Amino acid sequence: MISDKQKFSMSFLKIYPLLVLRRLLLIAVLGGANFGTPFVFADGIRDAVVKVFVTKNSMDYYQPWQSEGSNAMSGSGAIISGNRILTNAHVVSDHTFIQVRKETNPKRYTAKVQAIGYDCDLAILSVDDPTFFEGITPLEFGELPNLRDKVIVIGFPLGGDKLSITEGVVSRIEVVSYSQSAKEMLGVQIDAAINPGNSGGPVLKDGKLVGVAMQVIKSSQNIGYMIPTSVIEHFLTDLGDGKYDGFPQLGIEFVNTENKALRKYYGVDHVDGGVLIYRVLPFSAVDHVLREGDVLLQVENISVGVDGTYNFREGERLSIAHLINQKQIGDQLRLQISRKGKLMDKMIKFNRFTGLVAYPHNVDDPTYYIYGGLIFSVLSSDLLQSWGNSWWEKAPLDFLYYLIGSGRLNLDRKKEVVVLLDVLPDDSNVGYHDYNSEVIKKLNGKEVNSFKEFVLAIEKDQGHDYSVFETEHRAPIILPTAGIDEANKNIMERNHIPFQYSKDVAQWLGKKREQMKE
Repeated sequence: MISDKQKFSMSFLKIYPLLVLRRLLLIAVLGGANFGTPFVFADGIRDAVVKVFVTKNSMDYYQPWQSEGSNAMSGSGAIISGNRILTNAHVVSDHTFIQVRKETNPKRYTAKVQAIGYDCDLAILSVDDPTFFEGITPLEFGELPNLRDKVIVIGFPLGGDKLSITEGVVSRIEVVSYSQSAKEMLGVQIDAAINPGNSGGPVLKDGKLVGVAMQVIKSSQNIGYMIPTSVIEHFLTDLGDGKYDGFPQLGIEFVNTENKALRKYYGVDHVDGGVLIYRVLPFSAVDHVLREGDVLLQVENISVGVDGTYNFREGERLSIAHLINQKQIGDQLRLQISRKGKLMDKMIKFNRFTGLVAYPHNVDDPTYYIYGGLIFSVLSSDLLQSWGNSWWEKAPLDFLYYLIGSGRLNLDRKKEVVVLLDVLPDDSNVGYHDYNSEVIKKLNGKEVNSFKEFVLAIEKDQGHDYSVFETEHRAPIILPTAGIDEANKNIMERNHIPFQYSKDVAQWLGKKREQMKE
């Protein structure tokens, strides 16, 4: 007699093959198995995607006379016309040595950075050895894809040494904040897997390059972004004169005009769209051209919606930031505004503009000046990142105020924020040894507006008895000027600091930097 347990086992054996087949079909549907046509490279295309090996040595912005130490990483790149390799700026930033390798050739070739744009996170590499490019078909640029278009991400992610191919679709096209620079530019969201090492690799559609893999949202699954060809082509056009100027910035803060009372108050209740300008940033392209209370209605004859967007393609809207980013430094731009209910046309010319707190890598080396053991520098995004991961939670609030608080609006029209990083203890600065991460407001009673002005004033005022440094919140620091040169020398030697100031400061002072003896 067959037991119930045996009956169940016999039934299970009969249906098990069907369960296996069902599971395989389910995996195929979900993308775990590929029963379709595999991706095939066109002739020469495989080697147009290269692995980039980088040795880095970043500067320490909190101790700006030294570097953080050497480390190695890898990324990806794409060969384009003119024997150029296109990759991400963050792949090769702070490099000391770069090599590239093709998929079908194990030999590594030495490469150099020909140009780099930190704001758009793009870089161009060159290889002096012409044999590296033999037999390679450079990738051609394609058009900006549409939503739901299928794309392929190619590169060398971590976890293996071979070329990797992942597929996905375009799920969103919008202006996003680039993690490398925090600048808002056009980005394309795709659901193809992008992993560490993919950075700088090409994204293809129909065999043409439509983007460069850039960044991912770590807290989500398969939400990555690529830099589209419109940004890449702007970058390459900018390099036409041999130097990189960067993307322009309008220099306004604005809010929407959805509120009916607000629209009537500013005299735009009889027109469509527009955004209210509530702050014009000092030294920007629109400084002294636009005013607080102006309503921006058009950019280059294109209507601006109440939310600051415009019609991009059928059924798609983008932030007006994209219209600005299509211009080059030196270009002119036509704006239509309403000022107290009166329509006006304004022409502006884009200049090179950096906000009060500079984007990362705005300078090659950090600027600094040491005086009586006090280490002075400039507030920058690079300095803020010295506080490591989650720096926005760890950095001093006074510093963050100038980056993300109302201080970013630069109401005092400062060119830079001068900061006291730390104090190197000495008899001459007793009582101030616990001062660090302070904003310097005044020097000898005068407002501090730029680092260069600050340093030159210290040197000039050494004929007085004291140097008085007023900080944001703490008591003034008062140092005697008599014997300060000897104190500087002793402090530098004890702390094994080779130079009292950075190269740019040496140029301002018209001095030659002298190596301190250890």
